Amino acid sequence: MRAPSFWWQPHLTPAAAALLPLAWAYGKVAAAHGAWRAKRAYYAGVPVISVGNITVGGAGKTPLVQALASHYANQGAMVAVVLRGYGGAENHLPLQVTFQHTAQQVGDEAAALFLALPQQVQVWVGRHRPSVVRRAEQAGAGLIILDDGFQRRDVARNADVLVLNGQPPAGLSEPAPFGNSLCLPAGPLREPLAGRSRADWAVIMNERPPPAGQALPFYGLIGYRLHVLPTPASLAPLWGKPLVAFAGLAHPEKFFNSLRAANLQLAATVPLPDHTPYRPTQLQMLQALAVEHQAVLVTTSKDAVKLPSGFAHTVETTLEGADWQTLLASLDQKLNLAPDA
Repeated sequence: MRAPSFWWQPHLTPAAAALLPLAWAYGKVAAAHGAWRAKRAYYAGVPVISVGNITVGGAGKTPLVQALASHYANQGAMVAVVLRGYGGAENHLPLQVTFQHTAQQVGDEAAALFLALPQQVQVWVGRHRPSVVRRAEQAGAGLIILDDGFQRRDVARNADVLVLNGQPPAGLSEPAPFGNSLCLPAGPLREPLAGRSRADWAVIMNERPPPAGQALPFYGLIGYRLHVLPTPASLAPLWGKPLVAFAGLAHPEKFFNSLRAANLQLAATVPLPDHTPYRPTQLQMLQALAVEHQAVLVTTSKDAVKLPSGFAHTVETTLEGADWQTLLASLDQKLNLAPDA
């Protein structure tokens, strides 16, 4: 399913207004459940970084998790990334991802992370996060990174990073990182907006440069600005060729916009629902579209792990920004990992 467009409107629409009672009830339950979990949280014996968002999907948290895990692994830490394994068939118990596991077993995000990260980084999936974190510790992890951990307060964390989408939603000219600021189902919030105060910092992804002499607001949070960009190496084979781009993401337009910003030629774009399983009929449709436009199929690494080998060219991404080193320094200090600590 795709998120309804009224979630991202700056004003209260009739559809959102009709759902306000449900949104109020959802927010009350989410806040109470989160507080209940926090009182019974598991405290790991190693530092824990949580990376998450307050809205449903698409903020850019997984690229940040990948960048942080790679950084700390390259610094010599024994890093474990812990995530639910959404969409996987084998995420009911703690499971360490290996080369033998498929995206259908462990979920597309876990499979893509495992392939992208250095070999020494452990990737674990499981529905009950405290159990998964405990198993990762037992397997030798010295630093835990919770992917999509902001609402998972059943695991205590040493640092909480909230990721915000800095790109305007489709059809709008300004960013709306909290949408209409309403909880599900009237808006995109997973919990009331007041919950953002738990974050130590926010990272806003792919925000447009502000006008000269102006600073764009950080929505009441201390934060950093970063950009998820396609790697030049993965774009190089695509120059001068017509492309059919497809993506099953919460905000597939972000992928398409990144290709346009790189001055690539998009003959067609196919937005698909987040975590699309790619059935044979969809694959046939995409192949037919490529033949029609005499184009190359291109997609994201999250989608590629669910596709037949060689089906489409995969566009890899990297995290960049002047605030990256400052964020790392803040995390090191918070976790007592700074050189002078």
